[in-house]
Amino acid sequence: MRIRTLLWAPAAALALAVACAPGDPPKPDGPVDTKSGDDKPVKPVSPDQLAERVKLALKQVRQRDLLTTNSFWTVFHGILGMGPGTELVNPDTRERVNALDYISKGGAIRGLEFLPSQHGLDVRLGPQFVGQGHQDQYVSEMAQWGMEPSRKFVVNGKEYTFEDFIRHSQMRASVKAQPKQELSWAIIMVAQFRGTDVSWENEKGEKLHFDDVVRYELNEPIEENAACGGTHRLFGLTWAYHLHLKGGGKKTGVWVDVARKIEDYKLKARALQNSDGSFSTRYLAGPGNVQDVQLRIGTTGHVLEWLALALTDAELRQPWVQSAVNALAIMILDSQSIPVESGALYHAAHGLHIYHARVWGPSPDTPKTLLYPLPPAAGPMTKR
Repeated sequence: MRIRTLLWAPAAALALAVACAPGDPPKPDGPVDTKSGDDKPVKPVSPDQLAERVKLALKQVRQRDLLTTNSFWTVFHGILGMGPGTELVNPDTRERVNALDYISKGGAIRGLEFLPSQHGLDVRLGPQFVGQGHQDQYVSEMAQWGMEPSRKFVVNGKEYTFEDFIRHSQMRASVKAQPKQELSWAIIMVAQFRGTDVSWENEKGEKLHFDDVVRYELNEPIEENAACGGTHRLFGLTWAYHLHLKGGGKKTGVWVDVARKIEDYKLKARALQNSDGSFSTRYLAGPGNVQDVQLRIGTTGHVLEWLALALTDAELRQPWVQSAVNALAIMILDSQSIPVESGALYHAAHGLHIYHARVWGPSPDTPKTLLYPLPPAAGPMTKR
């Protein structure tokens, strides 16, 4: 039986605890085991056993139906987690439609609104956990699955392309705007489609070089008041850094500091790892071992998603990383009979896709459009 993905937890506070909300998550309402430090080490598994367990976990995620009645927040996270072949199911007729095709052809989804702008197209922010949660979040996550700039979108009866989102993202990006912008996703868009040695003048007349935008994001906090414990910021910085090196860029200037931050937080993630292989339920802010499966999937999944991109080929095969992958797969498999918040579930799945592709190669069920830019020494960039 297929299991419906949770759109909104029964208690709003629970959703806040596991979704990508800035700041410290509140304690969830209702009975929950909050004991710390009582996890038990999991018996190591062989690489073949681990690969099979990851495949089973991804299969279980794939079997959870996304519905046409789900919110945009849930739908686009589903595409991130399972790729551009993700389908939506009409709960009344059981008819299935490709989610990206449905969105790009102007299909209605609660919380979805594309907004024509001076330079292209924007995506409306909010409502919280219904619409897009962060600046450039949707388009950046679609880019991570190889969406081409020529992909057509129909908005209010007019035809646009994905390039309109790319151009708007670049032209809006500012390091001086007040209130401050969140550029964790914008740096992925610019690096992916414009390169890392590019200068431009934004819509406010602000002259920028990509290094300026990277430096701005590098100086923003990781551990406090950052989406999902700063893992998205680290993911964006790592994505841009790998593309910079891949394009022949040198590790000088701001890129020295980016490399240092990536290495520092690799060490911190490992230092904060729980004995069962899971990562801290406080992300990277300190030790945490709250025994709530939703929170654990969200925190371990987000940290692993970043590490699957950031670690070298050799590091990915180290026992501590294998232990984390094993723990996350078990968590997902053990949650088969319960709803899991979409932001937690699908970022975890995205991380498992990247890990599987890098360690064992893409599984037969992994779309070939999965992207994960790597520095030259770590291997070739996945082809579209």
